[in-house]
Amino acid sequence: MQCSLHDPNLISKISERAAYCRFGGEFISRGENISDLAADISSSSIDPGKSFVVDSETLDREIEGELGALIKQKTGAMVSLENPDYVFQLETIGKEFVLGVSKTGFKKFSWRKRRPRARKFFLPSAIYPKLARLLVNLSRVKEDEYFLDPFCGTGSLLLESSIMGIKTIGFDLTRWIARGAKLNLKGFSLDFEGIMRCDSTWPDLPLTKIDGVSTDVPYGRASSTKGKDTETIIREFTTALGNLVTVEKEREKPVYCVLMHPHNVTFDYDRSVFELVERHLLYVHRNLTRAISVLKSEN
Repeated sequence: MQCSLHDPNLISKISERAAYCRFGGEFISRGENISDLAADISSSSIDPGKSFVVDSETLDREIEGELGALIKQKTGAMVSLENPDYVFQLETIGKEFVLGVSKTGFKKFSWRKRRPRARKFFLPSAIYPKLARLLVNLSRVKEDEYFLDPFCGTGSLLLESSIMGIKTIGFDLTRWIARGAKLNLKGFSLDFEGIMRCDSTWPDLPLTKIDGVSTDVPYGRASSTKGKDTETIIREFTTALGNLVTVEKEREKPVYCVLMHPHNVTFDYDRSVFELVERHLLYVHRNLTRAISVLKSEN
């Protein structure tokens, strides 16, 4: 996505929230030659006395150095490889170069510290943080709003929503797994509203308000499902969520419910409450392709 945003705080906020994004910054220019990009750079591009670095995920050091020399010539700024005030990100789209800059020096942090095996509590079914963050983002929940993962497992989605400043709630059918999810969030010193043992297929969820839902629906022998198949779990949970949504008063926006499940699972839901607005396929291996289905409440 290409855009020009002049508020560094907004740029950082969008970049920090993004999942599959290595860099976030302000678009400067695009062109077939490095000199074309440099034409849009001036002394006003960098505050006086500040430093910069040119970085790229796809191009070699020689091209980075060529652009860096032009930026230094036009702005008078110094290069700093260790702790720059500005990061100029240079990439290619087709035959063109594309240049952006981050005034905060923001670059996507490593996800490795939150990978499943690095957490205090681990289960093989845990999903990785980038995918977990994508699922949270699809729920459209903002800071200080209420997010629910009704089948939270080890807390992969809860970790990401808590980091984003969202009021986080997790349910799991198995008590010791719910305790493990709580241990994981505490291990990263994250705040959350609550994690509890709860059967999310009950008709009445123990909530009075929710702004968005995302979950990896349990399936397979490794999951605790009380013998229910995935179709039944989704139908019963969306019914319970629909009961909550329809009794909430003064709701200003719809509730999005994001469900990740095997792609060959077909499920029913109350069409008087929800509509299916998105469906994405995610290949895992030859025996599993996941579908991400996004439901939107009518009110």
